Amino acid sequence: MIDLLIIILLSYLIGSFPTGVIAGRLFKKIDIRDYGSGNMGATNAFRVLGSKIGLLVALIDMMKGALVVLFVVKIRIFSEPLLSASGLFIIATLAVVLGHIKPLFARFKGGKGFGTAAGAILTAYPPLAPFCFFVFLLTLVLSGNVAFSDVITAFFLPVLYYLMSRYACLIYDPLIFGFFIASFLLTFIIIRKKFFQYLRGEAELFTGIMLFRKRKENDEKK
Repeated sequence: MIDLLIIILLSYLIGSFPTGVIAGRLFKKIDIRDYGSGNMGATNAFRVLGSKIGLLVALIDMMKGALVVLFVVKIRIFSEPLLSASGLFIIATLAVVLGHIKPLFARFKGGKGFGTAAGAILTAYPPLAPFCFFVFLLTLVLSGNVAFSDVITAFFLPVLYYLMSRYACLIYDPLIFGFFIASFLLTFIIIRKKFFQYLRGEAELFTGIMLFRKRKENDEKK
């Protein structure tokens, strides 16, 4: 039991690394949480700190999840396995995401956790990575809204897992399938306000990456 608590604690502490806060203080001498949406996530970093720094924040946030899967979950400290590999992965992933959302090192005011969760899941199941990235990027360039893209990608995660476990190289695990469904529901609950803002046409859009918005603007200029 103590071994399991150690893994949960390590995962939480890794998740608590305040990437956006550090980037804001390092590059702009500000607390990123005082601007934009008020959190330290990658989307707000793009908005407040610019695309280059925002991309750096996004990559490091994903690496937090990847680090937990590659090292913390792999630590062989159990004298007797208390959990299956799937159960341990789920608990460690939830702990690292909780660390990002409620970071110990940033007064418990963090981000939404989507990037960190994605880093953990796609590192544990790399065959899903190109398909999830494709869904996210396609949705993003069509909508220009990160929250909408997050929800759509989370929705397709269990679908892709099921299809690949049936027709490709993944071994089907009902616990993981259930976790991916729960991940979609949790993602939707956490960012539902921004999701519905987008549907109502009230959300802020990253127009610079939108394909059809660029076309429309060029047509208007002509």
